[in-house]
Amino acid sequence: MKKPETRIPLCLRQATLLVATALAFPACAEENLFFSEMPIIASVSRLPQQLSETPASVTVIDQEMIRASGMRTVEDLLRLVPGFQVTSHNQDPAIVAYHGLNYGLSSEEYGPRVQVLVDGRSQYSPLFKSGVNWNLLPVALENIERIEVIRGSNTVSYGSNAFMGVINIITMDPALTKGWMVSANHGNNGIRDEVLRWGGSLGDANLRFTARSFQDDGFQYGYYSGRWTYSPDNRQSQLFDLRADIPLTDRDELQLTGTFARDMSQYGRPGSPVNDPIRNLEQYSAAFGILWRRTLSATEETKLRYGYNDDRAQGPFRTRVNFTTNRVAPASVTFFPGVDPGGRSQQHELEFEHLLSPRKDLRFMWGLGLKSTSVQSYEQFSSTEWKSRFAYRAFGNLEYRLMDPLLFNLGGSYEHDNISGDMFDPRASVSFHVMPGHTIRLVASRAHRNPSLYEAAGHSERRDIGGTGLVDILYYAQGVKPEQIDTLELGYLAELKEYRATADVRVFSERIPNYIQILPLALPASMPDDRETSAPFGGLRMNAVNYAVFPNGRADSAVNLENVRIQGYEYQLNWRPFETTRLMYGNSLICVTADFTDISRIADDFNNGPKIIRQTRDSAPTHSQTAMLIQKLPYDLTASIMYFRASPMRWRRNDDYPIEASERIDWRLAKAFRLGPMGGELAYIAQMVNEQQQGRTINRLADRVHWLSLRLNF
Repeated sequence: MKKPETRIPLCLRQATLLVATALAFPACAEENLFFSEMPIIASVSRLPQQLSETPASVTVIDQEMIRASGMRTVEDLLRLVPGFQVTSHNQDPAIVAYHGLNYGLSSEEYGPRVQVLVDGRSQYSPLFKSGVNWNLLPVALENIERIEVIRGSNTVSYGSNAFMGVINIITMDPALTKGWMVSANHGNNGIRDEVLRWGGSLGDANLRFTARSFQDDGFQYGYYSGRWTYSPDNRQSQLFDLRADIPLTDRDELQLTGTFARDMSQYGRPGSPVNDPIRNLEQYSAAFGILWRRTLSATEETKLRYGYNDDRAQGPFRTRVNFTTNRVAPASVTFFPGVDPGGRSQQHELEFEHLLSPRKDLRFMWGLGLKSTSVQSYEQFSSTEWKSRFAYRAFGNLEYRLMDPLLFNLGGSYEHDNISGDMFDPRASVSFHVMPGHTIRLVASRAHRNPSLYEAAGHSERRDIGGTGLVDILYYAQGVKPEQIDTLELGYLAELKEYRATADVRVFSERIPNYIQILPLALPASMPDDRETSAPFGGLRMNAVNYAVFPNGRADSAVNLENVRIQGYEYQLNWRPFETTRLMYGNSLICVTADFTDISRIADDFNNGPKIIRQTRDSAPTHSQTAMLIQKLPYDLTASIMYFRASPMRWRRNDDYPIEASERIDWRLAKAFRLGPMGGELAYIAQMVNEQQQGRTINRLADRVHWLSLRLNF
């Protein structure tokens, strides 16, 4: 790995060159009938804004891209967004990260730093460690109108979970889904997907009901005991989704949503029936939401939203614990405790929002929010008691047009959490329309991320209940503060109508001075650990040298350990050279550097220290590219091809080697048809046609997959 001192200047030189090149494109004031206007985005400031005037960089994945991609899941679609890293479900939940930053342990298997919304409802779950469980995402691809991806912090609008970015999934208006739709995917690797959707009216209310079944065999190959072997990875899920839009008066509208998602995924390792047996993890998520919207005038409206989520999981099994007791006269101990990684969580959220425009040059919004969460999980807290937290926040955004080419956006959020305390997150941006179709944006912001309940108050252990009573403590929270990120961003956006193209460039510098990591800390006398890890029982957590320093043993804990800096650029191009052709390209360069804020925390653990720094620096590929071509052909045929490329990166801290540099090619060929009043489409999709792909770990491989897809509308 190159030294940080040589990598960062290279990033900045290339970024400067990229902006200069983009500014050299000519502008054309002539309107083009084939070129659509810039989309209106409401996800950034919660004010409807043109893409050229938002205080952040945004990628929009529209219906055409969703269908042409042939992707089966939302997380796979996010591979199209510059700067994003995605790993599919492979005996671990799918992870979606922006600019890397995962500490590479099983305690962070759900990405906690990118907010995910479905029609404004947060998908973060207290049960899944304040992260997103993509297996339970309550939306079918067939119902999505577009996905707005905010590349950069946005806690001003969405609270502390929007630490690195926001993914806002916007579904179609039920009024546009009248009638029946059925679709099915059938292919190799056990792919069996079916979707049934009905849209209709009941009085003045517009309704949409969707039922979906999803199934495949996942990653079937694992490298264990020196050879590749079959490794079960089956997954089955079901989704039921109901939305009702009810006009109450000429000014008031009510939106009701209800969802139920279930997933059963296979875990375990073949040939390891004692330590890691083959088993199923069953997960459920039920949610209800109500949104009341009142339009006071053409320039003013209010919204009141309530949301409730109930998540559950269960997957009990027995494992083997083998260690040497941490005593003056050590002795070998073996016992078989029961483990259940599941539990239950409940979340209530209430939010009020007021948008108004008192003058033509001034618009602003303000809002208030309350959130109550509670979790019950023996695996996370070694107790059946409910753990709770409560938070409230006030937030606002202001847009001021000083003159035609100059626009200011100011925003701020104050949040109080009963565990983490007070946080204030400001953001300021200025957009300068250099000439028609060309905009330069400068953004400065600060954001915070609340530690999850597990990070802040977790206690995980393996205890020999009913036997010796000995305990091996795996995790014990000892105090952690919210993460903070300071961002400086230079953006350039062009609408090149002469070329039927758009270009979006983002140059960024992000600094996290107190990034949270997990590492062993000394345990207090009130919570001693009976384990002394030594050969041949694995690890170096305790040995004869540091036993005197840590007489009560050690256990993992969340610590504000690292000072992290992320610098680089990313850009995306969207080009329609012909009415029947669309080409999209994205590129990113990400340079991550890190050092310890307190070296004494790892002074006694020279084996773990280098791994932590290495994991952070390698958590994002330095270079990555995405490309997508959509071509309409004669006879109602449509062909599309996608290309993904990434340099080596590391998902896991303890892996000796990073995930290799990868290239992936997917393609799709579709034929639209009509049979009387019924319309439809038949498609063939192939993924990873060029080579097998490594998963989250270097010992898991995904093989090529292909399937037939049929959709009917009537």
